[in-house]
Amino acid sequence: MDKKIKMRYPLYLKEFKCIGGSCEDNCCIGWDIDIDKTTFRQYFKVKDKEMKRMFQKNVHNNNYYCSADVDYGKVKLKAGKRCPFLDENNYCIIYSKLGEQYLSNVCTAFPRITNKIDGYYEMSLDIACPEAAKIILLKKDGIKFKESEETLGKHILSSNIDTKSKEFNKSPIKYITKIRDFSIKIIKNRKLDLSERLFILGNFLEELQKKINYNFKEVNKFINEYNINSTNDFHEKYTLNYDVQVSFFKKIIDDLDVFKEVDSTSFQQYTKELIAGFNFNETKDINKCSKVYKKGFECYFEEFINNNSYIFENYLVNFMYKNLFPFSETESVFDGYIMLLIRFSFIRFYLIGIFLFNKQVSIDNVVRFMQVFSKTIEHHKTFLVDVLNDIKKKGSDNMKFAKTIL
Repeated sequence: MDKKIKMRYPLYLKEFKCIGGSCEDNCCIGWDIDIDKTTFRQYFKVKDKEMKRMFQKNVHNNNYYCSADVDYGKVKLKAGKRCPFLDENNYCIIYSKLGEQYLSNVCTAFPRITNKIDGYYEMSLDIACPEAAKIILLKKDGIKFKESEETLGKHILSSNIDTKSKEFNKSPIKYITKIRDFSIKIIKNRKLDLSERLFILGNFLEELQKKINYNFKEVNKFINEYNINSTNDFHEKYTLNYDVQVSFFKKIIDDLDVFKEVDSTSFQQYTKELIAGFNFNETKDINKCSKVYKKGFECYFEEFINNNSYIFENYLVNFMYKNLFPFSETESVFDGYIMLLIRFSFIRFYLIGIFLFNKQVSIDNVVRFMQVFSKTIEHHKTFLVDVLNDIKKKGSDNMKFAKTIL
């Protein structure tokens, strides 16, 4: 009998079921595919001669593997980064011919994410999967969490943190669950609009970073006593700096070099629509593009997000939970905030550009874009790290910069 362990997870987790080849996207196309050591060895012991030949042809050692439980081996992909073990209907022949026990840890786990904090296994889903994205983002009542004791199947442990360990005695990670829970509480506060929540979150983490830097022993007390209404300008409305946003995100897109460096044809198509929507190919005048952006924001996004803010709230909450916010980038809590804001604002920028091109929008299309964004941008090996480094190099990792892209 499998041993029961302590689990913490969003209620949506129980709703997910992979639909295989019926999926509008495919996690076996467009990504590298890693094989753990145990599964790797299984492949070369199979009795099925046809499958054994396929494994010998398409699975090889990874001489630079980081973990035997994750990337001990690699699958040699076909054209278009397509897994050779997909049949013509996009179903996995390893699963259909040999059974689920022959799937690697990576293939079994995705889109499930598992972290372990202080003995609790924290489970969640990644919206890079279309089915997971629909389940998560369309929760009108928001994401709710549960704790229980259950059995845990094959999985990959992304993080394993014991906050009582000596290594965290002087690290803010010691307070990770407390900081994350309070941050999520701010984002879920529907008495405020989403931009106000994000501003308050930034103020909280900026002040918290000061405590961490200068008076670490006061961190716990600071979180307990923090009052979101303690600063008068929290609810002040900031006029969007359209010029700064257009210039900033256009540079990010140029640096990403979408049409040469990004494999996703869907993301490439969205980028073509954005470029056409903002008229980037017709003018280099940022001011003209900013006027177009302003019109798109006021005619589309402002009303859309007011009516459907739960979609973006769910995106933020899910990201914060599964990525151990605010330590999703570094041990700097404010780095985590800046990059969360970059993700949100970048999504908004793309959606406005896509709307300007198509002159229409639907909730389904927004969810689909956010799924493609997650699969392409959040899973890019270096892009977001480069963006953060560039921001820090320019000294823009502060609330003054945050307000310009909020």
